[in-house]
Amino acid sequence: MQVVDGGWELVYPFVYHSDLLGRDIEVPAGYFTDLASVPQIFRFIVPVANANNRKAAVVHDYLCTNPEGLVQDQKQADQVFREALGVVGVGRFRSAALYYPVRTYQAIKGWFK
Repeated sequence: MQVVDGGWELVYPFVYHSDLLGRDIEVPAGYFTDLASVPQIFRFIVPVANANNRKAAVVHDYLCTNPEGLVQDQKQADQVFREALGVVGVGRFRSAALYYPVRTYQAIKGWFK
């Protein structure tokens, strides 16, 4: 990934295998993300600048912006985010500290659609 104005851009495709979904998720080269799936206030717990943590955020952002045929709903995208955090080595406490605010934010955001 490379830093571009306001976010990050994938230089190469990124493939993540989700056991939860039972399939691979391929995020294409050129995909732009601002890593917004990790609320700013919680980035001190698990910094998104860390290459491993960033991978989970990229997968989640991709599922949020391109859910068709990949996830059933926002909740499932959020669950894949938590799964991916564990895969990249984020512990249970830190994973929960990121997952629950993201889940709450997405649920509230959905109420106002």
